[in-house]
Amino acid sequence: MSLYRDLLFGKFCHFELSMGTPDATTLGRFRTQLVKHDLWELLLGEINRQLEAQNIIMREGRINIIDATPVEAAQSGPGKTKGGESKQDKDAGWHVKNDAKGHLKSTYGYSIHTGVDEDGFIHCQSVSEGSVHDSKMTDKLILGDEVALYADAAYSSQKLRDKLKGFGIKDQVQRKGYRGNPLSKQDKQRNKLIALTRSGGERLFATYKRHYGLARTRFLGLAKNITFYGLAAMAVNIRKGAKFLEQMGLSELETTG
Repeated sequence: MSLYRDLLFGKFCHFELSMGTPDATTLGRFRTQLVKHDLWELLLGEINRQLEAQNIIMREGRINIIDATPVEAAQSGPGKTKGGESKQDKDAGWHVKNDAKGHLKSTYGYSIHTGVDEDGFIHCQSVSEGSVHDSKMTDKLILGDEVALYADAAYSSQKLRDKLKGFGIKDQVQRKGYRGNPLSKQDKQRNKLIALTRSGGERLFATYKRHYGLARTRFLGLAKNITFYGLAAMAVNIRKGAKFLEQMGLSELETTG
């Protein structure tokens, strides 16, 4: 809608006054092509490459903060179609977890899994059905060249510790206690120190849900939601990159290559 109302938006997108303005169907067809050809990761990679060329994203010495959050499916409630089939999104699943107060909370939908650096730039992202445990997606979020991996206790396992050691990545994953084997005082203190940096991964989800209105999916099916949240990841990095450029006293991002 901003393209119709604001000439500055049109100028930014290189639309002349004599040109037509794309409507919702144009954007829908573009999104369909992204889904069909699975292009969002390539596009995010290109955005990040240009940000690296501007020395906004720093690859050398970066850390990786991984985390996940549930989002409700566009169709999550009970109900049947005329044919007797469930109206719920078939690709979604139940995400069950205790909230901060220890109360069990269930969400029918998907989980968004991300890896961000210390500045909050997204380097990797994946979407799964809600029933997939966070730790099952770890392999898709490890970059391999980060100096340290930060994560909450949900990701804690000996298997992950061995993998990080093999890559030469510093283990900054919080530890978790077990029945009969509670956390030691040293581990509790270690968890507190890690939490100071790890919380940076949660700010992204606040942006998705509060500012982008993405606490609930807008499309049915895993493939469409992978691409849609991929577009959100691109928007986050472009917006953050623009802010960095402004702080550096530069007016626009120069494309390279």
